[in-house]
Amino acid sequence: MKKIMTSSAIAAMVLLGSTSSLSAVDWGMTAGAHDFVVSGIVNDDPTDGISAGDSHTLGLNVGMYVEHTTNYGIYMGAKAEAFVDYDKDELDPDHFPVWFKFLVDVNGPMIKFNENHMFKWYVLVDNRQNTVSCIEREVRQHFGVGYDFKAGGFQLDLNAYAGFYYIEIDDDTPESRDYDETQTDDGEASNLLELEMSYTFNNNWYLYGGVRNYAANKRFKALETDYQAVLSYKTDWWGKGTSLNLNVEYNDYDLTRFTQDNAQTQGRPILPFDNDMLIQAYVTIPFQD
Repeated sequence: MKKIMTSSAIAAMVLLGSTSSLSAVDWGMTAGAHDFVVSGIVNDDPTDGISAGDSHTLGLNVGMYVEHTTNYGIYMGAKAEAFVDYDKDELDPDHFPVWFKFLVDVNGPMIKFNENHMFKWYVLVDNRQNTVSCIEREVRQHFGVGYDFKAGGFQLDLNAYAGFYYIEIDDDTPESRDYDETQTDDGEASNLLELEMSYTFNNNWYLYGGVRNYAANKRFKALETDYQAVLSYKTDWWGKGTSLNLNVEYNDYDLTRFTQDNAQTQGRPILPFDNDMLIQAYVTIPFQD
């Protein structure tokens, strides 16, 4: 299992460190529990020791975040999370049961028509490392523009990005299926289409839903489609500004580009599954000045 610090992880930590001392910055921690789900597992190669059906991996998670909006309306945010798993299904037989997520999100106004309609620019960098679902490393780095609509507590964003997509599959399970480590990663220029909707009501409840579709530029073939839903409730139970959150992220990977049809692999896919889902309940606790 390779230990590599990716550019998005470094960027997240730099933004965390460089902004946390500013008085206008909101920063804090998150802590909670999660279930990491892999569904539709097939048992097409009994020698890999992976059972058919669905896999549930329970665990605990903790994170740090910073957010800041400048006087010019430029939003800057970063979040780093660590997940500790009780890995009983061993989809990756050599899995170290700690994995990580990093996010850097920067955006600002480009053309503002009025309080309801605006075109914006975006920088979005995210990374996952060492998941139970055999994702050794995944890095998405994209720059884009989009349309933003706001009315009351409702917000709609339609965005288009260009950038780079990289994914590396941990080589242990593929090797048991006769793939070698030279066939387990893919990086290429990509585009991203994003739809986001959110609604804030009663000054306490916040609901978000979004879908992102990544595709390769050179052949316009889908790389991955992600879905996310978030429900948050603001409460002062643990201090001013705390919130209870439920986050669900479903990732659908197109891994067919890795498939090798030869005498060794016999056309078996590189993994006996092509998806994962994170169900995460956590509390957000801001640090007060």
